[in-house]
Amino acid sequence: MTGTAPEHRRWVVINATSAIVAILLVCTIFADFGVTWDEPYHEAYGSHLLDYYATLGSVRDALSYHNLWLYGGAFDLPVAIIKRIVPLGSYETAHLASALTGLMGAFGAARIAGLISGPRAGWIAGILLLATPSWFGHMFFNPKDIPFGAGMTWTLYYAICFLRDAPNVGRRGVVGLGVALGLTLGVRISGVFALIYIALGVAAWIAWRSRVATARSAVIDGLLLGTTRLLPALAIAYCAMVAVWPWAQQSPIIRPFQALTTFANSPWDLDVLLAGKVVNSLHLPVSYLPIYFAVKLPEFIIAFLPLGAWAMFGRISAGWRLSDWRLIAPAMMLVLAVAFPFLFFAAFRPVTYDGIRHFLFVLPPIAAVAACGIDGALSRLAPMPYFARTLRIALGGALAWQAVVMVRLHPDQYVYYNALAGGVGGAAGRYELDYWGNSYREAVERLVELVASEGRGEANSGPYRVMVCSAGTSAAYFFPPSLNLARSEYEADFYIASTRLGCDEEYDGDIIAAVRRDGATLSVVKDRRGLRASAPERLGSRLAHRAPERQHPGLPAAGGRTP
Repeated sequence: MTGTAPEHRRWVVINATSAIVAILLVCTIFADFGVTWDEPYHEAYGSHLLDYYATLGSVRDALSYHNLWLYGGAFDLPVAIIKRIVPLGSYETAHLASALTGLMGAFGAARIAGLISGPRAGWIAGILLLATPSWFGHMFFNPKDIPFGAGMTWTLYYAICFLRDAPNVGRRGVVGLGVALGLTLGVRISGVFALIYIALGVAAWIAWRSRVATARSAVIDGLLLGTTRLLPALAIAYCAMVAVWPWAQQSPIIRPFQALTTFANSPWDLDVLLAGKVVNSLHLPVSYLPIYFAVKLPEFIIAFLPLGAWAMFGRISAGWRLSDWRLIAPAMMLVLAVAFPFLFFAAFRPVTYDGIRHFLFVLPPIAAVAACGIDGALSRLAPMPYFARTLRIALGGALAWQAVVMVRLHPDQYVYYNALAGGVGGAAGRYELDYWGNSYREAVERLVELVASEGRGEANSGPYRVMVCSAGTSAAYFFPPSLNLARSEYEADFYIASTRLGCDEEYDGDIIAAVRRDGATLSVVKDRRGLRASAPERLGSRLAHRAPERQHPGLPAAGGRTP
């Protein structure tokens, strides 16, 4: 933990400066990313939400659109409003808003680590999270999991403050927890995870109070805390959630619980990759989530996680021994935020796919734990300047190399894998890579370059027709006038496909372009013009009878996957 007041102020300035740099970076590169398969749904849902509120509920498309009525509009609604104001492309505006929301998650992780170990640990936590490609990459095009992860992070922060100050929680703590929790639930009802953390935290506080007072007084204090502080926070949260969720407004008491039940029994039946094996999302092994986190986290975070966990348990032990609840609460809640999702997954095995996408909200607390471990190591090594300097140089070198890796992957950082998986190249065919079609933008750009280099004669006038594996919007958004989406494989001049689960092998054609990152092919462009000149029975491959919208294994007809 940083000690002297001047040093504390110095790290506060460093934190503020780093935040400005991060914002400038985001504003520089947000337009580089592709359109993922879920984004068109959120684009439409945002418009329906705006219509619903603008007409005071008369236009009710938001109550039945796709399956997004099961989600609140805490992110999609503000983005839809911003799109009416900001003079950018629709998806570019969404990417900027999503990226800034992801930065809010990093700032939240910094606040949590700073609360526990000081501003130096806070700065380290923010840097570690932004150096985690799974978070940084998703920041720019994930309208569901990044807003949810940022919301969970700030809910955790306010929950820590709430429990740390118990029973003397001020109005600001009550309102902060209520608003953060409500907006998180207004993105996804899975925010009930935070309610579990809070409930367990209150139970631990009552147990601690029973040590310093009588059991009877501890229970009474717990009831007072619950009725005078926690219930008002929960009431604020419930109102905030319902305010941004049109479907829930139709039956505010029942429908949020119906949504929770629906997600708990999600029937999505998809094949996913795990260490080279194809497993089904309905029957995942217990090892699925730990393995994916092990290969997706940067090595330096994995290295310092045990040290951070040791520091957290040390604080809890010391706080229990000294009867100091303010020492116990932050460390306990942070450990709970990291451990509970893994325990929940092991116990209930919820439907999960796309690697760790549904559990991105665990990354900010993981970064905070690792940061506290690094900060603690630097503090212990302070009397030994040589070792402290060695550690700082090693960390600086690791972060610099990570920056090189992320620049090399740009704008496909989210496909990153660490050395345990052999990097991105080693993960190819063994783990999920470009499962959202972000590389389709670059595939279209390659195709446009090739078509332009060929030149066009009178015999080949008119636009080329392109078939796209899965959601065509991910590619068509970047089409120039010379390209149109094909209506069937029989008229397709070109085929754009990701390499996920053999998507690129479903239709024949000569590969004329490929999007590659660190030895792995993410997507390909196939030339089918020679096949179009042949008889129809020679067109396509063994799967040619399938409609283009059904090309990708496991995807619904619309091509998106929204749970």
